[in-house]
Amino acid sequence: MERLPPALRAPFTVDLRALGLLRIAVGLLILADLFLRSGDWLTFLGAEGLYGAELSRSLAEPWRLSLYWLFDDPRWTVGLGILGALAALTLTLGIRPWLSTLVSFLLLASLHNRNPLVLQGGDNLLLLLLFWGLFLPWGARLSLAAAVQRPSLTSPGPEGALEGRSPTHLSIASKALIFQVLAVYFFSAFLKNGDAWRVDGTAIYYALSHNQFAAYLAPFWADWHGLTVPLSRYVWWLELLAPVLALWPTKNPWPRTLAALGLITLELGFILNLKIGLFPFISIASLLVLLPPAFWDSAGRLTARPAPPLAIYFDRDCGFCEKTCLLLWRVLGLNLRHLGPAQDDPELGPLLEREVSWIVVTEDGTRTLRWAALATVFASGQRLRWLAPGLRATTRPGDRIYHFIGEQRRLFGRATAILLPWAPKPSPAAPQGLAALAFLAVVGWNITSLPALRVPETPSGLSEASLTLRRQLEPVIQSLRLDQHWNMFAPYPSTVGGWYLFVGLTEDGQLADVLHDRATPPNPFMPKHFVPENAPNYRWRKYLSRISRSRYDAAREGYEAARCAQWNVRAGLDPSWPKLLAFNSYQLRLRTPAPGADPTPPTPKRFGQALCPGAPESARDAVEAVMMNGAQP
Repeated sequence: MERLPPALRAPFTVDLRALGLLRIAVGLLILADLFLRSGDWLTFLGAEGLYGAELSRSLAEPWRLSLYWLFDDPRWTVGLGILGALAALTLTLGIRPWLSTLVSFLLLASLHNRNPLVLQGGDNLLLLLLFWGLFLPWGARLSLAAAVQRPSLTSPGPEGALEGRSPTHLSIASKALIFQVLAVYFFSAFLKNGDAWRVDGTAIYYALSHNQFAAYLAPFWADWHGLTVPLSRYVWWLELLAPVLALWPTKNPWPRTLAALGLITLELGFILNLKIGLFPFISIASLLVLLPPAFWDSAGRLTARPAPPLAIYFDRDCGFCEKTCLLLWRVLGLNLRHLGPAQDDPELGPLLEREVSWIVVTEDGTRTLRWAALATVFASGQRLRWLAPGLRATTRPGDRIYHFIGEQRRLFGRATAILLPWAPKPSPAAPQGLAALAFLAVVGWNITSLPALRVPETPSGLSEASLTLRRQLEPVIQSLRLDQHWNMFAPYPSTVGGWYLFVGLTEDGQLADVLHDRATPPNPFMPKHFVPENAPNYRWRKYLSRISRSRYDAAREGYEAARCAQWNVRAGLDPSWPKLLAFNSYQLRLRTPAPGADPTPPTPKRFGQALCPGAPESARDAVEAVMMNGAQP
């Protein structure tokens, strides 16, 4: 690749600082995702939940794999979630980056395969970023693993340009990552082939008026057609042309910078107006790798602060001590004029042995030891200086902490030898040949999604050539979860929203709100405009929207069986809780009126009838009969 002209290399060259930020962002987003899922963890993943492991295995697509299928014990399910959080934490911190990436990928892919009914496009993108991270040195910067590597220069100097190594990376994997990030927008533009985007410009109006997504600022400007019409066309052209601009063969950093910043503003618009979960945050994280080295150089100059020079001396026989000094240098942004063993200095060596302490020497020659030395280091860094006064004020207890760590340094040394081993430099541990094969598979898969290649008359909507290619790619694509289809708001935003009513009949002849677990009749009226449907969160919204479709009848039946069981277990324990006989599932479909048209009332659509075990068959029709006499939607 070095033989390519610089103009051809530049579009696919990624900055190591951007890769480091991407790794941190991916780790934090996994932690955020697990936290948001935690309230419904066993509801969606448990053996007694709404989508049991046996049902999940039976409905899974071919070639899918999941560790969650190994055991149906809730302790196993919760344990995998905790392990996923630990792996995401070590990935964020940059501890064993490649191993953390691999474990995070396997656990997240298993989680997605366990219950795909709650997934959205952002989940897919997050997993894809993890996959490409396996082939990239995204632990080379902004990681604990990189921070503890020995400098190759005698005088380390200011933290920044690490030992003269290039801050950029170019490989097959970097090309694949850039393609993956841009594919989200480029192929989405081709799939947005409805008139609402390019002809009448009503796409943004419909997106901002959809009650299941619209929130925050949306109600204040959804009807400003003088703004929404040109913005609809702008979004389509931005998604189509920004990838072209990002890949423009030039060494000039501005095309890539403008493309990245333009797409980031698009994601910020989503955050301010739509409730679509973590998707826009994941997209912003992915777009960081488009920003060229010149951008990060400028950002570094703007945020850099002058730091007085320091010299730090440690015990030669303490690898843990050396790693701690290296960590402080990189994390705090120290300006080091010397970093080395005290035993090399005839004056400081005996001082270290006598005081049993590392030694920090300031520019004016002042020597500080133990906890006071730590305060000096924090006060001299570019970052976290505000902690120095607190460290100085706690010198006495701090010295006790220092002595405790010193007494246990063998234990800390063994721990850091495992978690943060010495290495020449961080490097990708997976061969680029595998990245090339995966890259070609992903390109082929995305190409088959183009509307120009689709044949509406066929059952699958694919041409014979596309269908053949997909069948050949399926074993690799599906087993690695590389399948993708970037069709959000495509071919146009949905014009039908609404909310759900799960109306149950209890043995005392009363209606019950099964969806919200209330032994009172459900409210058939939408609370107010621009409020997402009556689902607890966007995972529930995805789940309910899917089980309301006929293709997910088996999953809906699983939900019905679980809800009957959960409700009636409570009835067996609580005498005041009525037993559930049957319930009907309705979607109250709310159609967004055309611009300037009057709104129409919602229309109910029944998509399910559940009969609980032990209830008479007549209970099915009794639900409808009671509703007709009273609270019919």
